[in-house]
Formats: sequence, C-alpha cells, structure tokens
Amino acid sequence: MKVCPTGIDIRNGTQLECVGCTACIDACSHMMEAINKPKGLIRYASENGIAEGKHLQYTLRMKFYTVVLLILGTLLTLLLLSRKDIDGTIIRTKGNSLYQERGADSLSNLFNIKIINKTIHDMPVTLRLEGDAARAGKIELVGTPEVNLKKEDQASASFFMILKKDFVKETKITVRVGLYSGNKRITTLKTNFVGPFKF
Repeated sequence: MKVCPTGIDIRNGTQLECVGCTACIDACSHMMEAINKPKGLIRYASENGIAEGKHLQYTLRMKFYTVVLLILGTLLTLLLLSRKDIDGTIIRTKGNSLYQERGADSLSNLFNIKIINKTIHDMPVTLRLEGDAARAGKIELVGTPEVNLKKEDQASASFFMILKKDFVKETKITVRVGLYSGNKRITTLKTNFVGPFKF
C-alpha cells in the first residue's frame, strides 16, 4: 500500500525527502491492527532508544517547548478574540489647504478614510462625531450618505468635518470619529482637526 506523498520507501530508513506527515505511521498501525500484531513498528524513536529498547522520554527540554507553545497559542487566541471586526485610518487629504471657511461661524477640514471589514457580512457604515465635537459640528461624506463595506473587503471615502469656530480653540485639536452600522457603534477612530493659527 503506497501512502507516502513523496514516494519514499520507509524501509530504507530516515531520508531527506521525508516531510514528517506520519502517513506511514498511521498506515502501518492500521495494518498491524488488522493482522492482530502490536503497533509501533514505525514510530518516532532515537537510535539509542531502539538499541537500548527504551521508550521515548518526555524530557525537560520537551516540557519547556510545550510550555512555550502553550503560551504562544494562548497569546494568539487572545489577540484573535480581542481584534476589532471593523478597523480603519483617517488622514487629511494631501494637497489641501489647512482649513476652509464655512459661512461666518464654521470651519471645515477634508479627510480621507479607509475602512477594513474583517467579518463575513456586508455592512453599511456611517460616520459621526463623538464627544463634545458632536454638539459643535457634523460630518458630510462626499458623494454618498454612507460607506458600503463589503464582507472581507476594504473601502475608501472622503468627508468634510465641519466644526464651529468657537469650538476650535487651538490650532490643532484631537477629534474622535465613530463608525456606526445603523445605531450600533462599531469602533472609534481619532484624527486631528486643523484651524487658524492661534497667537
């Protein structure tokens, strides 16, 4: 019965082409069970273990590697469980002026946003200002009322952030933008709003 994916003959001993898939071990154990013979004819063993008839020992080094793998596996699991379903970045539009006047009492900045959907569901996303900025301004997406985010994909959009002049008390202020699907807030991103120079 040929089971080795690389086509080598296990009877010739350890060979460079072996990929360690253990298909031969499983096949041998299955055949030995069928003819009522003891399993373990093909197994992981050292030369000294075979010569001295000793079974594989769970050494201190193997215990150390086991602990390291458990720690790494736990850390990876925690990172996967704690990752955001939706993530993104907001940057100011290149080549744009620092700010624009909006009427007599407001200022605006133009931004680009890139959003990544890590879920398996399509998701329409709207942008809203968070905190005190929500009472002092608004967000206007360019050309669309919301960002249509397809499953396991990313989308980009441009938007104006409009704030009242009396709210922008410094040349640069930090503003939080909430990403919403319907009325559910998915995540919050931070960016800087630039206003007139303050002397």
